[in-house]
Amino acid sequence: MSKRDLLKIADERDFISGIYNYCDRWCERCAFTSRCFLYATEQADPDLDNPEVRDINNEKFWRKLESIFRDTAELIAEWAAENNVDLESIDVSEEMAERERELEKAEQNELSQAAHRYATNVENWFREELANNEIVHHDAGKTSEEDYQQFEIEDPLEIIRWYQFLITVKLVRALSGASETSEEPDDDDDLSMDFLSGFETMDDDEVDYDEVIARTARMDANGSAKVALVAIDRSIGAWRALQISLPEKSDTIKPMLIELGALHSAAEARFPRARDFIRPGLDESLSDFVS
Repeated sequence: MSKRDLLKIADERDFISGIYNYCDRWCERCAFTSRCFLYATEQADPDLDNPEVRDINNEKFWRKLESIFRDTAELIAEWAAENNVDLESIDVSEEMAERERELEKAEQNELSQAAHRYATNVENWFREELANNEIVHHDAGKTSEEDYQQFEIEDPLEIIRWYQFLITVKLVRALSGASETSEEPDDDDDLSMDFLSGFETMDDDEVDYDEVIARTARMDANGSAKVALVAIDRSIGAWRALQISLPEKSDTIKPMLIELGALHSAAEARFPRARDFIRPGLDESLSDFVS
């Protein structure tokens, strides 16, 4: 997709700014796709209908990624020129190295490791308990009651699978940006992008950019942690629904619920204000976004 197409899409609709930054990427179940710029660009790109383009092991995937990068680089260069920013004058090597160290540390964190173990245990459970797929396939000749029971089983399975790895990804992101996030709640900290509006009328020499960066990091860490907590909540609900629908597998499901419960407690303890984070659109009144 060309930069002209991207700009055209951006001008055509009233999108909710940044809604895709703190969502679970489950577009099929989202009520805000019509207000999401990322979803709009994906739908407008015919290349994404090709399964090979979505396959990370396929050359077409990397060609498409290169094309997106090239178009984005052109846009960044134009925006920088409009704002008199010399991109060549910025040395980010040390910052990138520090970011790599933070990411590695986050991946080794006990919370991240617990989430990774959960994802592995989910994989093992599906392999051992649903080895022959006797539950997840519709068979001809079922009664309506059996179809309804099938739906009750398949829906929780789909939820569990969707969030299986997302929990780890979001916790790693939260932890990698958590150096500025205290484990003690700070009730005065505004956990939304709204705090940036206060700097719009200031001159450059009046803005404490170190504080802006620190507060942005705190906001993002809590926002990412909230997405992880929502994913954990929904996974717990799905496992419990599955346990009720499949009582014969109750004993094998119980450890999964205990593991998620411990993960839930640990995540809330590390990010005590994550629930306060207001995700754009998703946690706000729908009426606020009616044009």
